[in-house]
Amino acid sequence: MRKSVLFLSALSIITAVALAASTQDDDVLSRARSSQLEFREGNLEVAKPLVKMLEDAVAQSPDNARLWEALGHANMTLQGSMYAGPLDIPGMTAVGERARDAYARSLALDASSTLVKASHGMSQMVVSQLKGDGPGMAAGIDEMNAAVRESPKSIAARLTRAFTIIHLPPAMRDTNAVTEDLQFILGAAPGGRREDVLHVLLGDVYAEMGDLKGARAEYKEVSGASAFAAEQVRSRLTDLEKGAIQPASIAQVRMGTGTRCAMCHAPGTDN
Repeated sequence: MRKSVLFLSALSIITAVALAASTQDDDVLSRARSSQLEFREGNLEVAKPLVKMLEDAVAQSPDNARLWEALGHANMTLQGSMYAGPLDIPGMTAVGERARDAYARSLALDASSTLVKASHGMSQMVVSQLKGDGPGMAAGIDEMNAAVRESPKSIAARLTRAFTIIHLPPAMRDTNAVTEDLQFILGAAPGGRREDVLHVLLGDVYAEMGDLKGARAEYKEVSGASAFAAEQVRSRLTDLEKGAIQPASIAQVRMGTGTRCAMCHAPGTDN
């Protein structure tokens, strides 16, 4: 009887500790989501504390795949914030590698997440691009493609792929994949500011491929909910009357995918 009481007492303590750890992890993940929302609204200062919080969390709970996933996202957020200052390629590469390693750890613990698979491919491509590693870039793209094939209706996987490979030169890019992804995302978009920017991004892809009719059709879909997108469209239509859209204008919008999230996500007006 005494042994069974001691066993049950020990089991209760272990269960209580496990529940406390689980609650603590959930709290960290909730705070991480809040910080990511702040970043999307334009607060770049949250990136470093977010990474530190999640590094501490995975040290305490190394077998929590969701924490490792969140750490991967946090490091990519930190890398995105680094574009706001002088380009530090070695520093950006190191942060990208930490993101890739965190995603890999998450997948080793739980290989079921399509988003983590796509995110690992995304970080692999970004790091390889910074290093000038062609085969590494191809491997990252293959991972993102595999994630989309596995879950073709996953907005997260398609968004990750589209916003990553859209930065490649047209000759190196799978343009069909980008257009399919953006069209799919637009079909699920809630409208407003985000949809406006997506129409500009898709119109720019058409313009690069010489489909000016398709480009103009996308630009005309911009509602004006995003003053930034409306301004970009006016500039593009003026450029098209003279000849071609300035590459710098296209690059300006694409820079916002993952680095200036306020372009799509900040509340209120662009100003």
